[in-house]
Amino acid sequence: MHKDKFKHVFHFINQFVDFEQKELDAMLHVVEFIQLKRNEIFIHEGEIADKIAFTNRGYLRVYYHHNGEEITRDITPLHSFATALPSFVSEKPSFEIISAITDCELIIIKKTDLENLYQSFPKWERLGRRIIEEMFVESQRRIYSFITETAETRYNRLLRQYPDMIRQVPLKYIADFLGIKLQSLSRLRKNIKS
Repeated sequence: MHKDKFKHVFHFINQFVDFEQKELDAMLHVVEFIQLKRNEIFIHEGEIADKIAFTNRGYLRVYYHHNGEEITRDITPLHSFATALPSFVSEKPSFEIISAITDCELIIIKKTDLENLYQSFPKWERLGRRIIEEMFVESQRRIYSFITETAETRYNRLLRQYPDMIRQVPLKYIADFLGIKLQSLSRLRKNIKS
């Protein structure tokens, strides 16, 4: 595999753990690249999430069905990890669905391969723990922001942190992610521009 395709994932993981080349090479043998077209499903509802993805290109949406509606729990930022975390950890069927919002290129690793890396290389286990912790902390931060902040504050943070996401992800998903109606998001955007 061409190592340039891994530059973003290497940059991401090296923020947490300083890997030696042999440890990185071990990962290269067990990951695969997949392409998803817009609206294609990565993890289905009812399926056990037995894999985790790194978004090399594009955006994923994590959502679930409730009272006949789709509720967006997360939009995965570019160059980060995504899985249906409750299912991945518990090995129980997922109540979440993960689908591509845009065309995506993902680097995926199966849970069994990841656990083999953990067994062989303690640094991989440390990284796995850190990534799961980061995903958990981010979900808690999101809950806290819904309780304590206005939609405008949440939108402004998203705009600051992920300006590309605002440009590339359809606004109906951004609105759902922020917990507001599309019309409210349109008003917010108009107020910020004026």
